[in-house]
Amino acid sequence: MKHKIQTGMLAALFWAVAAVVTCHADACTDEELRRDVLEFLTTRCCGNVEARRVLTNEVRFGGDTNRLACVLSEFAQTNDDQIAEWAMWQLKKYATPAQLPFLYSCATNPVLGKTAVESVLRVEGVTSNSVGLVQAYINITNGNAAVHWDHIYVFQEMINALRDSSGEQERKMAFELILNHAPDNIFCPIQLDRLIISADSSYRQSKRRLSVLRGVLGNGVDEYDIFYVTNAINELVAYPEENLPY
Repeated sequence: MKHKIQTGMLAALFWAVAAVVTCHADACTDEELRRDVLEFLTTRCCGNVEARRVLTNEVRFGGDTNRLACVLSEFAQTNDDQIAEWAMWQLKKYATPAQLPFLYSCATNPVLGKTAVESVLRVEGVTSNSVGLVQAYINITNGNAAVHWDHIYVFQEMINALRDSSGEQERKMAFELILNHAPDNIFCPIQLDRLIISADSSYRQSKRRLSVLRGVLGNGVDEYDIFYVTNAINELVAYPEENLPY
């Protein structure tokens, strides 16, 4: 990524400040806020304790979410991939429109791309720009099983954003993107098929679905999923096929 902060410099900057000061009330300096955010990111708990931790309960940020998001953006640009990833996970919760340029710049980053794209969808919703960002993210990721699962999570986030606020044009763009990539998702076609049906009930009995399922089958779906795919194809063909709506 561009403008990375060296790990040694990062440690010197933030832990030097941490030696003698702590945040009191909501009157944190920027350096104190950075120190406390870094402590939150690097102090890991386990199990349910970790799941219940909330950043805004452990740092004093004066109620200024944009200020907090700016600090998280700084940590997301470090050259320590783990800290950067943890910071981006938090940024997904607290990002504001001010962080959109940074989030857009991360879409093709192999470590941060998925979370950055999900953050954009949460902040901006589904627009021609955010759909293009999802496309860019998918284009740079490879075809292993973990990545295919990541694609489904991003598609889910896009569908959630459509439900929150969307026009017909944005909805069409989003579903066109998903359907274009669905035949290539051979590692988790059942989950993707069910996701699309949950978002568009007309898809269940449609030529669109039949085309996607045939594409998945032709691309080499594994033996675990082949029964589901072939059974769904047979049900659609028996409709009969020529009477299926698009």
